[in-house]
Amino acid sequence: MGFVLAPLAGAQDGQVGEPETLFGGSNTFGESHTDVGAGYWSVRLGFYDKDDQGVGNPFVDESVTVIEPVITFDYQASEDFGYNIQLQYDNVSSASIERIASVPGTEESGASGDNYVGIAASFRHRLSEQTNLNWHAGASFEYDYFSAGLGGGISRALEPQDAVISANLNAYFDSIDLIRWDGVSDGDDDRTSITGSFSWYQVLSPTTHGEFGLSLTSQTGFLATPINAVVVEDPGDAPNPNLANNARGTEWDEVLPDSRTRIALYGKVRRSINDFRAMELGGRVYTDDWGITAFDLTPKYIQQFDNSVLWDVRYRYYTQSEADAYSESFTVDPISGEERTQDSELADFDSHLLGTHVQWGRHSQWDFGLDYLMRSDDLDHLFFSFGWKRSF
Repeated sequence: MGFVLAPLAGAQDGQVGEPETLFGGSNTFGESHTDVGAGYWSVRLGFYDKDDQGVGNPFVDESVTVIEPVITFDYQASEDFGYNIQLQYDNVSSASIERIASVPGTEESGASGDNYVGIAASFRHRLSEQTNLNWHAGASFEYDYFSAGLGGGISRALEPQDAVISANLNAYFDSIDLIRWDGVSDGDDDRTSITGSFSWYQVLSPTTHGEFGLSLTSQTGFLATPINAVVVEDPGDAPNPNLANNARGTEWDEVLPDSRTRIALYGKVRRSINDFRAMELGGRVYTDDWGITAFDLTPKYIQQFDNSVLWDVRYRYYTQSEADAYSESFTVDPISGEERTQDSELADFDSHLLGTHVQWGRHSQWDFGLDYLMRSDDLDHLFFSFGWKRSF
C-alpha cells in the first residue's frame, strides 16, 4: 500500500488551508511517536481574507484580514515520551476594529490591527504497545481577552491491530473585556468551553480505511460578540454616520444565550486506487440548542508523484440554518435582555470551497495551500498558507 492510505487524523478538517500530511490530516496536539532523538522545526505563514460585498449584514462592513506566522518544535525525547511546542501570532485588520479605534475615549489601542499571541505545549506518552496518552496546555491573549486551555486524551489499538479508538476531553477558560460597538468598555466577563470527543479508526479492507466520531461541546458564560450591534431601523431617524451607507437606525447591543450545547457526527472514508492515488469522502452533521443545524460533504483526491511530492485537491459543500435569535431586520425596539443578533455567521447560508495543497521534500519539506470559499451571502473567504519543515 502507498502512504496515501495511511490513517486519517482529527475529528474534522482542521483549519482550512492546512496541507495534506502523510497521515491524511493535521494533528492538533503534536505528532505520533518516532525514533528517539528525532524531531523537527517548522515555520508557517498563513493569510486569510474575508471580503464583504454588502450582502451580509447591511449595516456593518464585515471584512477581515489575518496574517498568521506559526513556529513549531517537536521532539521525541525517549521511546515512550515526546513533546510539541507551538508559538502563534495573528495580526488582524478589520473594519470593526478600525471603527472602535476611531471612537474618542476608546480603551482600544487605536491601531487598525489587533494583535493575537498564543503558545501551546503538548506531550505524548506511550503507556504500552497498544495504548497512548496525550495532554496539552496553552494560553493566548489579545487586547480584549485572555484564554487558557488544557486537555488530554487516550487512544488504544485493538487486536488484530486494525482499529484504534480514541477519547479526548478539552477545556478553555476565557476572560473577556466587553468593549462594545461604540468603544465603551462594559466591564469584564468570562466564558468556559468544554468538549468531549470519541472516534473510531478502522481498516475496512486492504484498500479502504475509515474514521468515524462524535463530539459534544458545552459552553457557558458570555457567548455574544461585544463589538457586534443590532440595528433597529426607523425611517424617521436621522442618517447614522456609524452605519454603512448612513442608514437610518439605532444600534443596540447584541444579546445571545449564556449557554450553548453543540453536537457533531463526522466521518471520513479513504480508498486507495493504487500505491500513488487515493480518494476520500468526508462528511459532518451538526446541531446546537441555538437552533442551528448544519451539514457538509467533502470529496478529496490525493496524488503522490514520487517519494517526496504529495498533492491533494478537494471540494466542500456546506449549508446551515439560522439561529433562533437571528434576524436580518429589526424594526421594533427590543425588550431589555431579549435575544437578538444580526451576525452573518449565525444566519442561514450555503458555501462551496475549492482547495488545493502540495508538499515536497523529505528532511527539508515545503508545502503550499490555497483555498477559496464562496458563500451565498457573498462573504467570500480566501485562505493561503506557505510552510517549511526541517526534520532532524
